[in-house]
Amino acid sequence: MSAVWPPRFERYGITLQPITEADLEMVRLWRNSPEISQHMLDQRPISQAQQQAWFAGLCGDEQRAYWVASFKGEPIGVASLVAIDRERRQCEPSMYIYPQHYRNNIVPFCVAFALNDMAFFELGMGLLVGKVFRENVASLRFHLKCGYQAQDDHHGELIPMTLRVVDYQAARDPLARFIRY
Repeated sequence: MSAVWPPRFERYGITLQPITEADLEMVRLWRNSPEISQHMLDQRPISQAQQQAWFAGLCGDEQRAYWVASFKGEPIGVASLVAIDRERRQCEPSMYIYPQHYRNNIVPFCVAFALNDMAFFELGMGLLVGKVFRENVASLRFHLKCGYQAQDDHHGELIPMTLRVVDYQAARDPLARFIRY
């Protein structure tokens, strides 16, 4: 395990820098914005006190990792791995991109690929699991392009998704060859 948790990571033109106290207000404002919060499981606004308490809880917790994702030196979003289970070799990734002009191009793939590479190749995970709102067609399409498989038990508003390393590599490799950052 790295002496620093979570470790800083760079790939595909993206830097994943561990969230610091100086980032908290920026991250909170992003997370509370309607265009981001509408896609969260918990859509309630987060207060400064709640954000501080959340951040304090991250200290020493190696089952959760949160990063500010930067592109060309500009902070553009948040990437995370939670429910990290080293015995079962699985975790739950998530990310969001705040600036609209970075959402509908290759940059979200760069962030997802950096996060997935961290999970699979640095932390040794074998399975990534997540949930996507059924009505979030853009997110569903994005997850499928990244190699995720929708699970059969999706009768509610959330669709369970899983990603195995072999499926990830098959999806990533054709797209990654176009990344020039």
